[in-house]
Amino acid sequence: MKTFRGFAAGLLVGCVLMFAVPTFAAAVKQYMLTEVTYPLYVNDTVYESTEHPILNYQGHTYLPMRAMGDVLGVPVTWNEALKQAQVRTENVAFRNIVAAGRDGDYTIKGQARVFEATMNYAVSDGHSYLLEGFHNLNEGAPEWSAFTLDIEIPQDQLPVNGTLTIEIFEYSAKDGSKVNTVIVPLESFGG
Repeated sequence: MKTFRGFAAGLLVGCVLMFAVPTFAAAVKQYMLTEVTYPLYVNDTVYESTEHPILNYQGHTYLPMRAMGDVLGVPVTWNEALKQAQVRTENVAFRNIVAAGRDGDYTIKGQARVFEATMNYAVSDGHSYLLEGFHNLNEGAPEWSAFTLDIEIPQDQLPVNGTLTIEIFEYSAKDGSKVNTVIVPLESFGG
């Protein structure tokens, strides 16, 4: 009887190991990365580093996040509370933007640092612009100036289904193109 119990216990342990070990083994993956031999250009400058090498995996080029952040001048931080890496880009012309309101009446507040103290905006339903305008600030760049936009969209122009957004931007002094655009959702409809 004693040998039968030992045999049964051994058989049970063997079965558990037989099914458990492949499960654990399947969770382990290996990736073969190779150091690249071709140059990587960032803003027309060759990236070179022995500390943070450029790697290749199945035809895709990888650069460590911290190195890429350093090269582009973008902060890469570790959020200990959330246990995640965070990459943040700062808009050089607009910050601290908050939108409130509903049913066509919206207030957008924030700070701007724009050329000649003039910022522009356009409200869109995702297909067309419903309202376009500009706002003069108290001070121009390089100073930050607070702004408040009070926007009214007629009820008959509000989308039935979609999201109403406001684009806040400035026109380039160099070529007149839209630059430093920030898109802020105002309200979602129909869903």
